Amino acid sequence: MYIYVDVLIIINIYANFFLLKTTARFTHSPVKNSRCTAAAVVGSLFSLVILLPRLGALPLLIIRLLSAALMVVITFGKKPYEPLFEKGLVFLFVCFIFAGIEYGLSILSGGHNMIWHNSVLYVNISLLTLVISTIISYAAISFFRYYLDGKNASDEKYTITITKNGRTISLEAVVDTCNNLTDVFTGKPVIVCGKSSLSELFSGSELDTVLSEENTDYISGWRLIPFSTISSEGMLRTFQPECVIVHNQESGKRRSADVYIGVVNREMEYAVFNPKIL
Repeated sequence: MYIYVDVLIIINIYANFFLLKTTARFTHSPVKNSRCTAAAVVGSLFSLVILLPRLGALPLLIIRLLSAALMVVITFGKKPYEPLFEKGLVFLFVCFIFAGIEYGLSILSGGHNMIWHNSVLYVNISLLTLVISTIISYAAISFFRYYLDGKNASDEKYTITITKNGRTISLEAVVDTCNNLTDVFTGKPVIVCGKSSLSELFSGSELDTVLSEENTDYISGWRLIPFSTISSEGMLRTFQPECVIVHNQESGKRRSADVYIGVVNREMEYAVFNPKIL
């Protein structure tokens, strides 16, 4: 069986991109497609070890860990260390699930179109098979993510740091498992905050204009998300901040969150978020 380098590289770029995006989704971490693509390309180059003579277990382990570390650092940045290490572990877990499903599908198809060498699996598969394995892997991981989200309820105290327009504020926050607001198109959760607590992030009367009941027009940088409660329903104005850090006051742990900020036109003592962003 021949190994086509172009097929090897292209399939690995596709798979690596999917694995990194799944890791970002699994950890609720913000990620840019450009960084994700660059990391996928770098990671695909390590697949070329399949062309080398058989290597020992230790060199292969070092190569695998190095490739994973580079991809995670390129995708998510190099700071802070602890969350980055956690993302690395999640990335390895996602790779394990995807590789297992891919290998299983190859075995079921007869195993005639695959080569396993130097810990690299080369499979001469159709685009349809690759897409199906991707969907199955994503479904399995999403189900596990959903299960974990339901286990994260907490009564601990939190501080949320929000950066927007180059300005940064910190708010006291509480966990509310009933806050299931998410953006329909991106699936990102929404942290709900009171209008006055966010005033320092905006200039002049921008918030007053955005939240005016008479203003139903589209406003650049803002989007409407439908919400419903026991007593009311309507549309919530939200924006995407440049950065959000959730700080657990009791454990001292900090975690970045890829979320939208929803603004209500009333006073709120605390920002409210669903524990799944943790």
